Amino acid sequence: MGKPRKPRKRTTYAQQTVVDIEHQGHGVVKPEGTVLFVEDALPGEVVDVLVTRKKRGHGFGVVEQYHERSPIRVEPFCPHFGTCGGCRWQYLPYEKQLEYKEYFVRTIMERIGRVDDVEFLPILGCETDRRYRNKLDYSFTDSRWLSAEEIAEGGENLERRGVGFHVRGRFDRILNVETCHLQPEPSNEIRRAIRDATIAQDLSYYNPHRHDGWLRSLVIRTSTNGEVMVTVVFGSDDRRDVREEIFDLIAKRFPDVVSINYIINTTLNDSLGSHAVYLARGRDFIVERCGDLNLRIHPRSFYQTNARQAERLYAVVAEWAALSGRETVWDLYCGIGSIALFLACSAGRVWGVETVAEAIDNAWENARENDIPNVHFSVGDVKDALGAPPAEAGTPDLLVVDPPRMGLHPDVVAAIGALGVPRIIYVSCNPATQARDVQMLAERYRPVRCRPVDMFPQTHHIESVIELRLR
Repeated sequence: MGKPRKPRKRTTYAQQTVVDIEHQGHGVVKPEGTVLFVEDALPGEVVDVLVTRKKRGHGFGVVEQYHERSPIRVEPFCPHFGTCGGCRWQYLPYEKQLEYKEYFVRTIMERIGRVDDVEFLPILGCETDRRYRNKLDYSFTDSRWLSAEEIAEGGENLERRGVGFHVRGRFDRILNVETCHLQPEPSNEIRRAIRDATIAQDLSYYNPHRHDGWLRSLVIRTSTNGEVMVTVVFGSDDRRDVREEIFDLIAKRFPDVVSINYIINTTLNDSLGSHAVYLARGRDFIVERCGDLNLRIHPRSFYQTNARQAERLYAVVAEWAALSGRETVWDLYCGIGSIALFLACSAGRVWGVETVAEAIDNAWENARENDIPNVHFSVGDVKDALGAPPAEAGTPDLLVVDPPRMGLHPDVVAAIGALGVPRIIYVSCNPATQARDVQMLAERYRPVRCRPVDMFPQTHHIESVIELRLR
């Protein structure tokens, strides 16, 4: 037999003052020359910190005890706060969230982008800080998370199935959610109806350790037009009669649901990108209004999850673009074409390029549905497309880039520099990689203005728009 493992040594630092807050939303303490990033800690608070993870030069921790709390801290509005993995900034008033997010973008641009002469415009906050999301993904579980109170009362006798979100920091534990404040109704009503009906029928829910269970996940999409899409993910293709009963329940009880779809996922992971989507009821899209556009959103379409704020974000891009009707615009990482189509009415022509073929199909569909003829879309790797654009692309006067969180590949940066486009408008959901790319482009482009746009209230996440001009 091997030697018994020694219990892991607990490192705790007592009476630490939080001196700052970093861009991932953690409070910063500096005990004994160490930098620790601490969850749920605000500047000025005095806390005892338990170290949970160490890295070279820094570490992470959680608050064991608060000795002094910040006067700006407020009571979270959701009863699931602290256990649920989402909405981690509920203890901050929304105006303070905006203040911190603006500070994040400014400091990141200064430290990583080495930008010191750019015009920083005030953050564009949301008109509402709740029920702003148009898409939520729920997981079914056969062993939902039990609270300490439930365990004390005899948790073994409770219904263990549930539908909800991952517990903070746990991929294998799901918190059963009664009410989520992120999405408009009837989202909660739909989820509860499906949960109650399927438990009443004693249907099996998914278990990630055994990889079994019939019901795996549920995706609900809503539009500002009031339309709703429901997609149910099953672990196998059996029980087709029961499956139809679930679809009938949704269709009859919720008239706003215009699209019901399903996916069969028998794999070990929850990624849905490669699985076929089957239409069960209605049509395979909902319509989202964005400015003068009617955009068709399909089950796998990527669209900004805050639709109302997306329109305001695109309005910033359009304002900065200042198009006269003659310019040629290239939209890199165009997705379903939302920015390209938003700008097309003021441009001479717009070319969009995107690696995902299904997204380009959606872009062409939305161009036809909105009767916009002066756009062209291509499927391809952006760095390759920049080297060999189609004839329809023309010569760009303006480049709009909205890359994934990892930002621009160095080859794309090099290709952009070689193009010598007069202006670039760079939209990013990750200011850190955006600042890195701005620095990489600095030899040829100078940043002139930057504006944070908040798309995700109650979280530390922030969108950033920056304009660059050829030197």
